[in-house]
Amino acid sequence: MGVDGMYRLKVCSVEEMRRIDAVAAESFGVSHLLLMEDAGDAVYNVIFREVGVSGKSFVVVAGTGNNGGDALATARRLYANGGLVSIFVVGDPSKYPEPAKVNYEIITKLGLPVTLISDESVLNKFREVVQRADVIVVGVFGVGLNREIVGIHKAVLEEVNKSGKVIVSIDIPSGINGNNGKVYGVAVKSTYTVTFGLPKYGNILYPGYYYCGRLYVSHLSYPMHLYDEVRAELNVPIRLKERVRWGHKGVFGKFLAVSGSRNYYGAPYYVSYSFLKAGGGYSRLAAPKSIIPFIASRASEVVYIPLNETVEGSIARDNYDFILKIIDDYDIDIVALGPGASLNDETQQLIRELTRVISKPVIIDGDGITAVSKDLSCIKSRRAPTILTPHLGEFSRLSGLEINSILDDPISVLRKLAKELNSYVILKGAHTLISYPDGYVYINMTGNPGMAKAGSGDVLTGTIAAMYGIGYKDVGEALRMGVLIHGLAGDLAAEKMGEDGITPDDILNYLPNALRVLRENPEHIIERYMPKIL
Repeated sequence: MGVDGMYRLKVCSVEEMRRIDAVAAESFGVSHLLLMEDAGDAVYNVIFREVGVSGKSFVVVAGTGNNGGDALATARRLYANGGLVSIFVVGDPSKYPEPAKVNYEIITKLGLPVTLISDESVLNKFREVVQRADVIVVGVFGVGLNREIVGIHKAVLEEVNKSGKVIVSIDIPSGINGNNGKVYGVAVKSTYTVTFGLPKYGNILYPGYYYCGRLYVSHLSYPMHLYDEVRAELNVPIRLKERVRWGHKGVFGKFLAVSGSRNYYGAPYYVSYSFLKAGGGYSRLAAPKSIIPFIASRASEVVYIPLNETVEGSIARDNYDFILKIIDDYDIDIVALGPGASLNDETQQLIRELTRVISKPVIIDGDGITAVSKDLSCIKSRRAPTILTPHLGEFSRLSGLEINSILDDPISVLRKLAKELNSYVILKGAHTLISYPDGYVYINMTGNPGMAKAGSGDVLTGTIAAMYGIGYKDVGEALRMGVLIHGLAGDLAAEKMGEDGITPDDILNYLPNALRVLRENPEHIIERYMPKIL
């Protein structure tokens, strides 16, 4: 649930939406014609709310599928309420399926101006009409698009993008793949998009989300219980309980990071210090003894545990018993393994051995992911919760898949890997993806491209650990809020200084501000980041 159950929005694949569509029609009589009428009404309502209708000039661009039928239903609504409507159909209208064919026949009987665009000879007229319009409504391709857009269709969409007008897309911007958000040659850069039933993955994943503009969702007449089997949703705020007034540092979490090497001073600093900046109580850093004085000069609040090191300056394998003793003696709540630990063979082996036996929740990041990817049995055999935080390259190593294959179907491959490893897996990126071990997926909406810097992921690891320490005792909730807060801190930093120059230090320093928003005004997060439900 979201904040006190106020907001929750599932997200589905194209195939899941088609199944919902079919069941609604077959089991409940919610016909495709009725849904098309609902769709036209939903798009009309957004236009009325955002732009106005009476006396405004509209160009409606329709394809010859059901997405085009939705556009024609919208055109009727606009016309009936005082809009000045010109309609352009791209392709052969004799190809309209039911119920789009019904809407095309009604449009022609009403005498609305309809121009067919079958080749480039009509583009000049289209361009002239577009320049006189206030709003362009586009329904050329729907969520089922699976091929490159070429020829006259590409030319029309390019003209729409050049217009500089308010653009309203129907269900998904034409040119976007509904399952992964990829652009097929060209896509409409929308001002608003109205999607139906549930948002599809392509509405939420980049670059599709960028092309949507402001995203609205209309459930149309779908029975809500048909969404029950959908196993992906947006990562919304979970209210954080009040910080105990009489609490001491042990109350707010005891964290151990096993991190760092001679060449990586930043990772151990960021992972251990971000835990404190995000509200955690007691942060311990176990690192090679030679680097601790340098890190301690930046973060004196962290408690340091010097470790023996290899000749390369990484954590030596003979620290194994000592690290386990630290975890037991100090009753550590959560452990991070691997940030900046290096690829030294001895250190990599130590990480795998520790992963097998630590009985507390473990976050594995950075070089730790490389270590466990060489022997995934060390994860599969764990009984305590495991959190993996790979970026695309690390995910490729864990899964054995090429990066392009991951991007083609990110939700499915993430879900599959989480189940196989019985782990929580965070696929970091624009709109970070989170999968639970049972395959339930959350899509995070905070964050910005300025955060794509070395060290940002280390701040995330410490933030997740802090969320576990300060009150989210469910590991899944802790990691979800860690991802949300980390992105929000980056966004608050970007508002202050712009995206380009953000560093991990800036993200770290804005963590308290982000926590304050989560505690005092979580509704702001929903308003700013989540699609509006009609």
